[in-house]
Amino acid sequence: MIRFHPAAGALMPCLLFAIPVSAQVSPPPSDTSADTDGGRRGEAGEIIVTAQKRPQALQDVPASVTILSADLLRRLNAQDFSRVADAVPGVAFATTGLGNSQYIIRGIGGVGFVQSPTTGVYLDETPLQTRALRGFSQPDPQLFDVARVEVLRGPQGVLFGSSTMGGLVRIVTNQPDPTRVAASGQASVSSVTDGGTTWDAKAMVNLPIVADTLALRVSGGVVRQGGWIDDLRPTTGDLTANAGTSAVRKDVNWTRTGTVRMALRWNATPTLTITPSFVWQDSYSNADRPHSDVTFGKRARQKAHYEDTFAKDRFVVGSLLVEQRFDMLGGFTLSSNASYLDRRNRLLFDVTAFDSPIVENVVGPGPGGKLFPTPLVDVGRTRQFTQEVRAVSDGTGRLQYVVGAFYRDLRQNSGRTITVADLFGVVAPLPLGASTPPVIQDATVRFRESERAAFGELTYAVVPKVKVSAGARVFAYRQREASRRYGIGGVAGGDLAYAYDERNRESGVTPRFTASYAPSHAVTLYTSYAQGFRTGGVNAPVTDDICLPAERRAAGIPDVPPPYDSDRTDNYELGAKTSLFGGRLRINGAAYVIDWKDYQQAFQTACGINNATTVSFTVNAGRVRSRGGELEVSTSPIRGLDLAAGAAFTDATYRNAVPNLLLAAGSRVLDVPRWTWNARGDYQVALTRDLAGTLFAAARHVGATDSGFGEGEVLPRAAYTLVDGAAGVRTQGGLGIELFVTNLFDVVPVFGQEFTTSPGNTSATSYFSYLVGPPRTVGLRLTKGL
Repeated sequence: MIRFHPAAGALMPCLLFAIPVSAQVSPPPSDTSADTDGGRRGEAGEIIVTAQKRPQALQDVPASVTILSADLLRRLNAQDFSRVADAVPGVAFATTGLGNSQYIIRGIGGVGFVQSPTTGVYLDETPLQTRALRGFSQPDPQLFDVARVEVLRGPQGVLFGSSTMGGLVRIVTNQPDPTRVAASGQASVSSVTDGGTTWDAKAMVNLPIVADTLALRVSGGVVRQGGWIDDLRPTTGDLTANAGTSAVRKDVNWTRTGTVRMALRWNATPTLTITPSFVWQDSYSNADRPHSDVTFGKRARQKAHYEDTFAKDRFVVGSLLVEQRFDMLGGFTLSSNASYLDRRNRLLFDVTAFDSPIVENVVGPGPGGKLFPTPLVDVGRTRQFTQEVRAVSDGTGRLQYVVGAFYRDLRQNSGRTITVADLFGVVAPLPLGASTPPVIQDATVRFRESERAAFGELTYAVVPKVKVSAGARVFAYRQREASRRYGIGGVAGGDLAYAYDERNRESGVTPRFTASYAPSHAVTLYTSYAQGFRTGGVNAPVTDDICLPAERRAAGIPDVPPPYDSDRTDNYELGAKTSLFGGRLRINGAAYVIDWKDYQQAFQTACGINNATTVSFTVNAGRVRSRGGELEVSTSPIRGLDLAAGAAFTDATYRNAVPNLLLAAGSRVLDVPRWTWNARGDYQVALTRDLAGTLFAAARHVGATDSGFGEGEVLPRAAYTLVDGAAGVRTQGGLGIELFVTNLFDVVPVFGQEFTTSPGNTSATSYFSYLVGPPRTVGLRLTKGL
């Protein structure tokens, strides 16, 4: 980000040579409306994408872009993007469960409690990324009835604004078609190894209301993911007391998600189109996390809980898109998109292992060595209104442009309450007994952020084969955060730990420059410089009830952590895209260097009784440098056979020491593997005149890294390789049946580790639990019209 007042530094891109690379595609089909490779097809069979807010052939976009088609998403059994994020070169993935997926592109990202994300997520024209709440980041929309998912690597700050400093994930849905009636559906049932049953039922209907003028499209469904974590239920500090007995609750981490999406498309005139749309999604998980206690081992898939836990995530998105086409100024389209996101979250987390000692310090030990169960409840509500107006040239002249204005208003309310669920007949003295149930902590936060921006990008064809473009985004934002927290006894106990009301503001300019050269229709070479940024914020004070002054000094914790500023990325990139043998072989690649300055890092440590209280605040910790490249190759050597492979190398390192994580300068950035790769093959063959057979296989590998979920301790995350497969038949009428398997070799992928157990007052051999993915799943899928 270039600020308004400081002197600008010299721009000296350091570019690396890249092996050419590509996205997966098949040879040009005879039906130019086909969407089997994830993008709308042009007249010559090119894949048309809108990654840069204008229709472009994928091979002409001077940026690193991966397309995931609707067909590929179905074959990978991807209910949402978190299921396939690690199948995209250059994308790292970490999660703490429902509604809290973290996407890290090109090594730019991290796991923080209350930070803006580094990767943007868009649903059509609507931004879904907001500042993370405790336990929840951006929502994960279901991927049914979508045209494609576009993954843009590298900062997208000019066209998409803040929180796209590493890249962008854009989900493009299918739009209403006023020319025909259409319907499709999908149902599947599968069994999770040593777990429960997974099933889903989804459907879509497209109805022309006025021929060629007005159409309604409605889609939705229900997905139930079977659980695979067994819940132990000890009462004392002996975590293994109920292991192998009837006290074990089986497969508790099942989830259920319901979705409805509606869109109405009105071609009011030959040049005016109005599209209102609505999305509703409601998810519930019967466990807060897919935790597997390290004490029992990750393959045991067991977690000791003293309280039932859950996570709820519900959101509604409404939008109104108006598009007017004009012939003046060489032809352009003026678009206005207004959208509203309303998201509500609720999470119950069991903190008995940590907070029972706090209760014991007040009322004495529990009878028979019992621990006092203490549930932590996080609640949050996010409301975000965005309005964008932009003009996009029609793409026929030497000078092309995208210009627009953007407004965003974000409001978040959140709260955290820790109570004592059962005192086993003991009467709690004041102040603990001032409320019912007794309260250990009660905190609320109100946050508001408003952002205004103007942006533009011009592309000029110097000669037919050489294009240069320059763009910038001018932005200004304001923040206000008010918070208060009560300690023992909560509000009724009167133990006010702190109350503050802070404001923050910033303005600046984010630029991008690109040059491309197309020596032939089959080759595009490009080089670019781009910036991205995310907003800063304020921190809450650390008070005596969290850590006493002497404990704070010993741990190096300030009484009032200072505000943190915005951070920025500078991306220098060189890339190539090739399409050979009439599109039967495509190779796309890019190499890059990214400097991440003043990055926002969660400083996490612990103090208090048995180090039972986690202290976390955000700091501008220094600099990160990420260097690497991506390679994607696809080919169709014979009719009906499509092969694709991709790989990425990411060398992301801290340029300064990170003392709280005990990391020296030069250490690898957490949760970012050096190597990732994927490969897949799809074969279709005619079995009879009316019946075709299909075979599909895919593998993806994520290299070893270190976990950032350790809350003050760096922990290793082992490499993993997942293999999926499917075989089926399909009729000419579009009816298909498919046998599929995911995680064929029953690998235990670890997506992170969390500080969830206290050896200080339990029999645990480790503080940590693994966050694990689902075991081998085998099922049957029925589709119609897909």
